[in-house]
Amino acid sequence: MGLSNEVKLGFLVTLFALGFAFIVLTFGEIPLLRPRAKTYKVYFDDVAGLSVGAEVRVAGIKGGRVRELHLKDGKVEVVFEIEKEIPLYRDAIAQIGTLGLMGDKYLSLYPGNPQSGLLEEGSIVEKNLGYSDTDKLVREMTALSENMKLMAESLNLVITENREDLRRVIKNLELLTYNLNLMAEENRDALRGAILNVNLLAKNLNATLPQTIASIERLAKDLDALAVENREDIRVTVRNLRELSSELKTTLPELSRNLNSLVVENRQDIKTTASNLSELTQKLNTIISKIERGEGTIGKLVHDEELYRGFASGVRALSKTGEVAERTNLYIGFRGEFYRAGDSKGILTLKLQPDKEKYYFLEVVGDSRGRVYKEEILPNQYIVRKEFKPEVTLQYARIFPVLSDKLLVLRGGLKESTGGVGADLIYSERLSFTTDLWDFGRRDRPQDKDLKPNLQVGVNYNLRGPLYIRAGGDDLLNNRLRGIFGGIGLMFTDNDLKYLLGGLRLPLP
Repeated sequence: MGLSNEVKLGFLVTLFALGFAFIVLTFGEIPLLRPRAKTYKVYFDDVAGLSVGAEVRVAGIKGGRVRELHLKDGKVEVVFEIEKEIPLYRDAIAQIGTLGLMGDKYLSLYPGNPQSGLLEEGSIVEKNLGYSDTDKLVREMTALSENMKLMAESLNLVITENREDLRRVIKNLELLTYNLNLMAEENRDALRGAILNVNLLAKNLNATLPQTIASIERLAKDLDALAVENREDIRVTVRNLRELSSELKTTLPELSRNLNSLVVENRQDIKTTASNLSELTQKLNTIISKIERGEGTIGKLVHDEELYRGFASGVRALSKTGEVAERTNLYIGFRGEFYRAGDSKGILTLKLQPDKEKYYFLEVVGDSRGRVYKEEILPNQYIVRKEFKPEVTLQYARIFPVLSDKLLVLRGGLKESTGGVGADLIYSERLSFTTDLWDFGRRDRPQDKDLKPNLQVGVNYNLRGPLYIRAGGDDLLNNRLRGIFGGIGLMFTDNDLKYLLGGLRLPLP
């Protein structure tokens, strides 16, 4: 059966798209649009996850990418390129930065001072500031939370030790506040007049202050001249003051007796003042009691341990989230598979691998074979119909090392919207063998009896970069449906996606 023009055209467009993606991933950028670049080197003690193809930003502006990473003499050699028209000077500084919460790394460059001279192409950037990491911030926040806890414990200890004194002080402060408030209410008009007078005084001082300062300076000069002219009189005055001080020695005891009698006469007023202070301390005592019972903002801060534990838990959760996001590898791909009788499948793949022991596998499958069943239109007359709808594969996989450097992967879950299991043998980075067993109830052919589950065995081979081919046998347990298949696909890592999106520099109008 010949292919229609639309199918041929679609196949040709798909072929050109695959070729275009292959060229971009192989050569880094679109060759016709790639700007001229120059290469430099820089050495770090630790690159903190910087990868080949990562962005290079000069003074915050994207201007290149990382080409190579090598470990030399205990340091990491980073070979990078930037656009030809971007200048770097001899005192340029390199640093590894982080993009967003996901922690994508990039190489940041400070171009330096033009007066130091241009840095020749292929030279080494001598100065670097290492890298900045969200883990440092988390550690600092944890240390801060510990200090806050110690401060709260110290405050609680101080309040506990001085509880009675604080109660009395608070009680007296309440009484003092009440008296001050009452005094302000009773003398409101007088206070307003005083404020107006102060404002008027300030205004007058602002207008007359320069003249006043000048007058003071003249007065100082006159006093100096007067002191010179009346030096002898000043000496006599000093002698008189000495005599006065000696007289005060004799009269001071009498003065103290007079003060004592004054205190006796005003004893009731002094008692009233002491009573007011006692009431003030009692109010302070009430406030401290509320703090001890955990009432109010300060009480909750002192007594509620959940406040600290919640803060510390939030910091730890933020740290764990950052670690998981940085550790997780993302794979996205698509492939086409061709079966006998002109049938085919289009498959979109998503794979999340948080560590080296497991991963999660999701596929959306479009199958041209669909669900095949017979429909009776007349007595003993049937027609074969097909029902098409997207199918989903969702599996959990565990990875086991076998045979030294080989890996065995066991999978289980949904396979094309039915229960299924699978196993993979990863022989090398390029070669792997796969097998899947699914559709135990043969939902795709409900009217065919005694059909066995679909067993598919295949081999995958990576050609270059993300491009790979796939071939094998399909439905091997059923003689009538048994056949072979072949396919081709692309599987991108998260670094490939960042490199691909960063490399498509299309000219803007």
